[in-house]
Amino acid sequence: MTRVLVLASTAAASLLSLQAAAQEAPRQARNDASTVEDLVVTATRRATRLQDADLSATVLDREALDQARIRDIRQLDAAVANVQFNESGQLGSTFISIRGIESNPFIVNRAAVYIDGVPFRELSNAVLNQVESIEVLRGPQATLYGANSESGLIVINTRAPTAAFTGEARVTASAYKGGNEVETDGFIGGPLAGDALTGSLAFKLSNGDSFLRNLAPNVSAGSIREAFVQGRLRWRPNDRLTVNGLAYVLDTRAPGVFDQEYLPMDTALYNKSYAAAFNGGRAVSDFTYVNDAPKRTDEREAVAGGSLRYQFDVGSLDAALSYRRLKVDARGLDFDFTALPTAAGQDHKDTDFINGEVRFSSADDRPVTYMVGASIYRQDTHRFLATFVGSGGLDDYNPAPTQRAQAKDWGLFASVGWTPSALPALTINGGVRFDHAHRSARQLAGTLDLGLGGVLTYKEADLDADFEQMLPRLGASYRVSSDLSLYANIAKGYIPGGFNLAAAQSDLGADILRYPSETMWSREAGFKWRSTDRRLRLSGAVFYIRSDNWQEIQVATNASGQIISSDYIGADASIDSKGFELEAVALPLPGLELTAAWGYADARYRDLRIDATTNLKGRRVKLTPSYDGYLAARYAHSSGWYVRAEAALTGEETLEATGSAKQNATQVYGLQFGFETQRYAARLFVENLTDVRRHSGMAFRNLGFGNDGNWYAPLARGRQAGLELTSRF
Repeated sequence: MTRVLVLASTAAASLLSLQAAAQEAPRQARNDASTVEDLVVTATRRATRLQDADLSATVLDREALDQARIRDIRQLDAAVANVQFNESGQLGSTFISIRGIESNPFIVNRAAVYIDGVPFRELSNAVLNQVESIEVLRGPQATLYGANSESGLIVINTRAPTAAFTGEARVTASAYKGGNEVETDGFIGGPLAGDALTGSLAFKLSNGDSFLRNLAPNVSAGSIREAFVQGRLRWRPNDRLTVNGLAYVLDTRAPGVFDQEYLPMDTALYNKSYAAAFNGGRAVSDFTYVNDAPKRTDEREAVAGGSLRYQFDVGSLDAALSYRRLKVDARGLDFDFTALPTAAGQDHKDTDFINGEVRFSSADDRPVTYMVGASIYRQDTHRFLATFVGSGGLDDYNPAPTQRAQAKDWGLFASVGWTPSALPALTINGGVRFDHAHRSARQLAGTLDLGLGGVLTYKEADLDADFEQMLPRLGASYRVSSDLSLYANIAKGYIPGGFNLAAAQSDLGADILRYPSETMWSREAGFKWRSTDRRLRLSGAVFYIRSDNWQEIQVATNASGQIISSDYIGADASIDSKGFELEAVALPLPGLELTAAWGYADARYRDLRIDATTNLKGRRVKLTPSYDGYLAARYAHSSGWYVRAEAALTGEETLEATGSAKQNATQVYGLQFGFETQRYAARLFVENLTDVRRHSGMAFRNLGFGNDGNWYAPLARGRQAGLELTSRF
């Protein structure tokens, strides 16, 4: 808190000096602040006006992201209709649900994420530094990207080097119930060898306390330190050839923090059960917990990649290749969620990713356009779980056998667009992708001791199989006028099948070893409209989705609710999802900008049998709220002062398949007040103003005691207030 107060006093002096320098022109939010921008979708692999795209898309440019202060990927879902980010903890990966097609920590993301051309099937949050734009495409995109774009696509572009020297430095200090955080980030870029070779360097350093506080005695207080540095090069020897290089390293150290932390959903029931008996009389509150397990998470991520574009007279050739390595060592999963020393767990994972792509795109100025290409994807994961029983320290974990999983995918794709000369307002698009996926999994025999939960047995396994799928897409758009367009499309998506390396106390049966590919058909129709005075933009879509061989996480339990297996994936279920989304931007008065979004998704299991007598047919798909909404208003005075208010509305959602654990509808509010010029900016902000306690990921029963009446789930951040100072040069 002291650091926040020091920076707050600095901000007051800075604001006064900024006001004294108000003769400098205030920074304009738009080229013409009285009209909405004509946004462009680049994720379609062609620069397409959003107004003309035959799909449901949300585009947030750098100005919109800065105004909403989206510095964290988990903030993005509030501003985008029918998109939710499910968390597995403060440091765990983020999993994306779009239109009721949910993802979770045990199943690969059903939505593809690309950051600067690098695919992220498990999204790391901290690389969102100096973001230039974010594009969200709903619906399958396999004819443009890989097979894991089943439910949609998110493309994130960070700031690239330019021929002009530019830079930015920003300091942010924030305070919350668990402590405080200070973050410094910046960017510098410009020419290295004339206009032909340019480069940039971006960095981010943060040091803060965990927003969840462990009340157990003799455990270290949680803190999170992150260091990120990214370098980019761009070489343009002539007007035809452009070569880009990218590399970054992200290092995270979090003593006292386990990356996937689960807190009781009902604190009163939990305290009644455990405060006196096991927790030494300590009662938990909204953002506190009691775990005796020693905790630490270390994570290191390194990325290197390159791309080139060569412009021919008849089209362009694009090629890209990237390598990514992610190593995570998380220790401190407390199996009983109390101060009782029963058992603690460790999750160690080391993964290499290689992604390559080449494509040729015809010129855009012709009635018939086309694109053909090929892609490869490689993933090699080494993982082991470890535990210790009773009291112990960070070095006392005993590992289970190492598991190895490999993915070797390749795909061929093509798309064509036709605009009839007799009907130039109509454009018909079609595409197809052939995808081949090879999956293999290996493990040695061994055991994993869960203490009160018993001993799980790993069987020796050496498995491999191939999965193939043809993925078509057909769409059309019609420009009624320059301000109104209609579109419709149908597309198929899929996730390849795979293998379960599950451990159990008894034989689960051979049928769980392999699960088949999941397939999905998505149908949508929508519109995009702008008022003639360019002061209002409105878009909307309706959709219907049906998925077969739905891959659902399952865990075997005994009669008392105790877990008797590790998690495994079943694919004998199916779901339906139908709904709509609406998004609008309005400029009713000079300086006033209003943003609104509303999404509704009715996603339900058509078939999901969890035991011999129970089928969850008709129940809502987990991790998909019944609705989500967003309202924001920003007023900027010509002198540079501004104020912004926002509200994120989320309907009731179930956090596990049976519907027994539910997150009630919530409303999260935020406020900003600041001053901005071309060179300087200062902002005071409050997020989650009313300190709403919201669970943001899958819920579980007690891992040690079984069905104790409680459900446990990850928590989103509570109220946070802070100050942000920015200097541009």
